[in-house]
Amino acid sequence: MQVFRQFFIASFPFSKLLALALLALAAALALPSLGSAQAPVVAPEDVSTPTPTPLALPSPAPAPTGPDFAAPQPMARTLHLAGDAPVTYTVQPGDTLFSVALEMGLDLTDVPCAVAPTFTVEQPLVIGDVLSAPPANVLCHEVAPGETVESIAARYRVDPAQIRSLPWNRLPAEGEAALVPRTHLRVPLILSPGRTAIDADLDFLLTMLNMPVDTSPFIVFAQKSASRKPTTPIGPVPADWPYGSGRFTWPVYGWLSQGYRFDHRAIDIAAPQGTPVTAADRGIVIRAGWNNQGYGRFVVIDHQIDYVTLYAHLDRIFVQEGEVVGQGQVIGTVGSTGNSTGPHLHFEIRDFGRLTNPLELLTAP
Repeated sequence: MQVFRQFFIASFPFSKLLALALLALAAALALPSLGSAQAPVVAPEDVSTPTPTPLALPSPAPAPTGPDFAAPQPMARTLHLAGDAPVTYTVQPGDTLFSVALEMGLDLTDVPCAVAPTFTVEQPLVIGDVLSAPPANVLCHEVAPGETVESIAARYRVDPAQIRSLPWNRLPAEGEAALVPRTHLRVPLILSPGRTAIDADLDFLLTMLNMPVDTSPFIVFAQKSASRKPTTPIGPVPADWPYGSGRFTWPVYGWLSQGYRFDHRAIDIAAPQGTPVTAADRGIVIRAGWNNQGYGRFVVIDHQIDYVTLYAHLDRIFVQEGEVVGQGQVIGTVGSTGNSTGPHLHFEIRDFGRLTNPLELLTAP
């Protein structure tokens, strides 16, 4: 044993023995702390889960009062066919042909055919007169000098008897009637069967099936207006700048429940009730309130560049008439007021007073 100890000490220099001794001492000092858990740097009660911030919506505008803002009543369609109950409107003080067109959902050129066959655009509207909108399949024709019932019928390829048969025109059943220039006639159009809503839905489905998996349906809706997507950003404008850019953005995210057609010159975008609705472009609010002709709560914005947009069936309204709104500003929420079968946004775009297809003007997302 003595020989082994001498060999071990001779084989390991003193410096190595000292290093081993120090390591053993450090291990001995660390052993007591292994039995106890390390104290947490942050106690569990000091940590809290953040509460999600709810979407901040503007305060609703004061609720309008008076007979014009009564509770919603069942109404006929804004644009109706020949067999439907006509949409009527009582002329109010300050009304113009354009304001009547907005309230009744008519093209500006169709409004005279809601007044009377002897009406001309130079004449004032009479307060208290009850106007009746022509059906969607009836065209409003302004008589030109020298025109006759036969020449007008030939222009639209209809039978003159069909024009004479409409009581509104006040024409004799037989014989030639002297037509006064600048007055108006209702001309019933012969509509071909054409495409149905089901055909349009099938076309949309086939288009979506041929697109990449992550394609937004809004791209398909706005495929005709892809070239309208801004190539350069628009610089900042003053807060009171009332002029739009003419580049319309989608006012709400949802799904297209109705497209644009001759008896529905707008698009319907279905979305959950309360979904924010935004201004499609900058402009001035010229109408915000209740409409008795089927729109329910609605907002109309004049973009001061010959374009006007209309947002109908709203649940709440957050803007007031005369207010300048920016593109993308929340103006209300999706609802089902007025002549509506469920929560959706009825969206119109007018160009020089004429209703146009919004899908051809909305910019691709």
